[in-house]
Amino acid sequence: MAELILMRHAAAVPAAENASDFERPLSSRGRAAAALAARQLSRSGVELDRLLYSPARRTHETASILARELALDPAALQALPDLYAAEPRAIRAGIQHHHAHATTLLVVGHNPGISDFGRELANGLVPAHLPTAGYWRLRFDAQDWRQWLRGEAARAQPLS
Repeated sequence: MAELILMRHAAAVPAAENASDFERPLSSRGRAAAALAARQLSRSGVELDRLLYSPARRTHETASILARELALDPAALQALPDLYAAEPRAIRAGIQHHHAHATTLLVVGHNPGISDFGRELANGLVPAHLPTAGYWRLRFDAQDWRQWLRGEAARAQPLS
């Protein structure tokens, strides 16, 4: 079974006038929420093989908190420029090119793309949108990502 965890970055500070959206850092509330999400994942027994994230500052900070809290090897993290404000097709392509044979993969991205992708994979069996620092765990009836990417695996099933 392959598992995909889709996560929206934690809450960022509001956009400042004349400032780049790409450079917005997490707020203190966002840092705490990212750490809480990581602890929840840890308590659930999840063992990540790979963590892909958008290189925007808020997603990078969210991924760093997750990696620290889950004691993930830094080599398992990878920033993918195409995940910034990505649509579902770009997220799928990122997984296809950078999955590295992971059994359990976590992708930290942005709305609306990350939520749209999750709803697409789970055939609408997940809520409309991920909140900040929210995540969905999806399991595929597949031995590896290549089966899923070729369409040989059944649709994802959300885990509670």
